[in-house]
Amino acid sequence: MVKKITFILMVISLLMGVTALPASHAQDDDLTDITLFVSFIPSVQFAPVYAAIEQGYFEAEGLNVTVEHSFNEADGVDRIAIGDLQFGVISGEQVIIGRGVEKPLVYVYEWFHDFPVGIVAPADAGITTPADLEGKKVGIPGPFGASFMGFRALLASSDIDELALQIETIGFTAPESVCQGTVDAAVVYVSNEPLTIQENCFDVSVIQISDYVDLVANGLVTNEDTIENDPDLVAGMVRALQQGVIYTIENPDDAFDLSVENFVLDLPEAEYETQRIVLDNSIALWESDALGQTDPARWENTQTALIDSGLMENPLDDLAAAYTNEFVPLLDE
Repeated sequence: MVKKITFILMVISLLMGVTALPASHAQDDDLTDITLFVSFIPSVQFAPVYAAIEQGYFEAEGLNVTVEHSFNEADGVDRIAIGDLQFGVISGEQVIIGRGVEKPLVYVYEWFHDFPVGIVAPADAGITTPADLEGKKVGIPGPFGASFMGFRALLASSDIDELALQIETIGFTAPESVCQGTVDAAVVYVSNEPLTIQENCFDVSVIQISDYVDLVANGLVTNEDTIENDPDLVAGMVRALQQGVIYTIENPDDAFDLSVENFVLDLPEAEYETQRIVLDNSIALWESDALGQTDPARWENTQTALIDSGLMENPLDDLAAAYTNEFVPLLDE
């Protein structure tokens, strides 16, 4: 019988609300309090944020940052749009969708250079390219979000008719569904879910959507008012996060240790080795020759994918207003 699917799914069953993690540095009256919204549970995948706190990068910018974790990305989007929050780690497609309904979101730092979604299948199933999905039963979380948009974009980029597949909504049960054989393949986040299947069930193959179509992934998002009224604050947040990303890439062992010691609480030691691999997989998605810079072509591709997927009806009047590179420091600065 397939083992119950590991740490991440167990934690999801326990954490159905918001988890706020305070900065471990003592609050200073001279620091500006900032809540950073992150749309998932505490995880080593957010080590750069934790490193920016623990290494004092936020503090050096005059900021006392508290991380607020939540499953409800839409809540973070809405609160940033109305100014209840000033910053969040949000997926790029949500910025475009939000601006389509007059939410003044602006993407100011590209954290994930590669789109983190892919298709996983048993290694012996012979599913290694998009064309191999034809005639197969493919599980998706549902007709929403980055996973669905990326999946539809993958099919479109490969000229595959969706009707040639059997698509089944499975919620967030991809590891269990693939392990139990209820689907032939499933849409997943590539940093952790293929690893979960491989460690508990069998070897897998992964089709990475970023190999076929270039889409905007997660990054630091703020709103137009914050940029207009406090650009130095935005620049400080971006600089500190950039330093956290660089620190984690260059010091993955230390970044892992500070994450599990101070933020990813109650992680069983038996899971350390697995989660260390998750961090390495995540780093591979962040690395870029132009760290933090976002490409206008990606935004065009993402908007097209959203329209083709039925997630928005019309293109934005000014797509370029959804993002900016003006706050991203160059690596040689």
